[in-house]
Amino acid sequence: MQRKKALWPQRRSTTQARRKRCSICHDLDPRGHASSVYNSESEKAVLANLSVVLDLFSLAKTKDLREGGCRFCNVLIQALDALSIGWNGSSRRAFMHLQEKGTIQIELDNEKWRGELVEMYAGSASRAPWPTLGTAQHIPSNSGSDDTFNFARRCIQDCMTNPSHANCRLPSKSSGSSPRRLVDVGRAAAPIRLIDTQGKSFEYAALSHCWGSAPSLTATKSNWKKLASNIPFEALPPLFQDTVVIVRQLGLRYIWIDSLCIIQDSVRDWETESAKMGGIYENSYVTISATSSGDGNARCLVDRQKPVRLRYENTNGKETVIRARKTREHHPDKHESTPAKPVGRLMTRSWTLQEHVLSTRVLHYTDTELLFECRTSFRCECRPSRKPYPTTPSFIPRAITKSRKTFSAVWNAWHRIVEEYSKRDLTVETDKLPAISGIAKKIQGTTRSQYLAGLWEQNLASDLLWSTSLTALPDAHYFALSSYRAPSFSWASLNTPVTFYSPDEDEEDTLTSLITLISSSISVSGLNPLGAVSEASIKLHGPSRHGTLISEQREGLWAYTLIMKGTTAITISHDCLLVEDKIIPEDETAESKSNGVMEIVARRAQCGDRPTPFKASVLCLGVARYDSWISGLVLGASTTDRGTFERLGTFSTGSEPFQRAETEELEIV
Repeated sequence: MQRKKALWPQRRSTTQARRKRCSICHDLDPRGHASSVYNSESEKAVLANLSVVLDLFSLAKTKDLREGGCRFCNVLIQALDALSIGWNGSSRRAFMHLQEKGTIQIELDNEKWRGELVEMYAGSASRAPWPTLGTAQHIPSNSGSDDTFNFARRCIQDCMTNPSHANCRLPSKSSGSSPRRLVDVGRAAAPIRLIDTQGKSFEYAALSHCWGSAPSLTATKSNWKKLASNIPFEALPPLFQDTVVIVRQLGLRYIWIDSLCIIQDSVRDWETESAKMGGIYENSYVTISATSSGDGNARCLVDRQKPVRLRYENTNGKETVIRARKTREHHPDKHESTPAKPVGRLMTRSWTLQEHVLSTRVLHYTDTELLFECRTSFRCECRPSRKPYPTTPSFIPRAITKSRKTFSAVWNAWHRIVEEYSKRDLTVETDKLPAISGIAKKIQGTTRSQYLAGLWEQNLASDLLWSTSLTALPDAHYFALSSYRAPSFSWASLNTPVTFYSPDEDEEDTLTSLITLISSSISVSGLNPLGAVSEASIKLHGPSRHGTLISEQREGLWAYTLIMKGTTAITISHDCLLVEDKIIPEDETAESKSNGVMEIVARRAQCGDRPTPFKASVLCLGVARYDSWISGLVLGASTTDRGTFERLGTFSTGSEPFQRAETEELEIV
């Protein structure tokens, strides 16, 4: 619980009481500050926490100790000089968090060091230089050390044997989700080789990694038989070599590596095996996540940056050593129900999100320490005790458990996953739907809902109302794709981060769908029924109104205003840049057609189009009602598929404009 400073007596030494605290660093003491907060699990143990903003310009000007400067600021300067070179010229401020009997953490407010923390702590509790500074858990200097492997084995063993980890029990394996091939890492004189599982069940690990410019060794039609005979250790990329060592250290014999266990130049084999990836990761004994490795040449068993030693001199001239190290903010937040946040190149890749979400157990090899997640708890080398924090592997199982009567928690989980997924990068653009199909399969297995190219029939109104935020994105995000990947009503049709509206609990009960799905048509382009699509459309029945969309520039950005008769102007959330186009109206006479009468419509801009001001006819479809307001889609007449519509963006307005709206049947492609 939290209590304000005024409710608790200040505990200060006589020396502290006699002199004023430093205005910059507050003598690195979390107590007695106007912002101090006292946390306590019981009335007997009151500990202070303090978060402040450091003025780095003032800190850098701190005088030498011999000239009466602050000895505590001096320690801060030593730490930043050693671990954040150039800090005094690159940042204006830093955020510092002090915890009584704990560590001191400093985060520079600069993109260069985003997510990185400088952590200061005492070498031992018996020799702490001042009473409020605590110690920190030792982290081995190499991720391949005996201590780190012992930590990994303890985490996995505890998860496998602890009765409270019922959610971590592996599901019964089915032939439909078992990998066709595995890498046998060898025993004694036996070689490393690729094996065909022939439908049998094996205990195996799985690797989650970045391909980068592609691994130097992949399975192909021409070499897989050779790989099934012998793979020399030295022929493996450095990352795969480290993976073999990890698998052996964990007491396992087999591992699934996508680049070796899928025939890369066989379309049929890739589509068949990639469709099973969700089950492959879920059924693995553990997923080895090469979180900080950018490609196959970047090892995960590496030396870590060692802590630095800082000199602190007290008022009596006695010198004490303090330690500081570079770490990253990765811990879960139980109060905010947010899981651990591993930092590394892997966390930016699209394919690896479902590998993280669907795995039962994960070992994250980051550049600072080893993290462990399962469906029940989280542990890391700096906090090795088991904690029942929310984790990414528990995200979908928890949502499924909550959705015993309705699937609202599952739909909310899907929205949060798509939001994260849409921020990530793809090497092959057509992989947008295949790379999340494993999660979609899990959702479908629970809800039995029809999958509509990234949307769900049972939650269609909410799913249709995704929106983009385009004000601070690279130019590529402002345009539609040059080739077809998904229908315009799907978020997968664009390369841009998307968000879904999240109503609070009271508002969620008032949500009313205004649309009815009449029919849908989804043409899958491969063997994966939840993967890539070649064509898709939905026919909806719902309230609609005709309107005019006006394009104009505001402060260098294009904005689009919707005008409907009887309403004030509405600024829409546009999907990407829009441009005008022309079509022949359907209801025009043959004579007017011959005279070239054309209707001005709007469409999504493609790379090479030049946006200009315009006024275009659009159709506004009311999709859902929340209390007294309505959200819907702004649709433009398709210029390529006559009689159908394409999505341009979303709008929100009061319910009045739709009280007399006509109910129409329309098709969106």
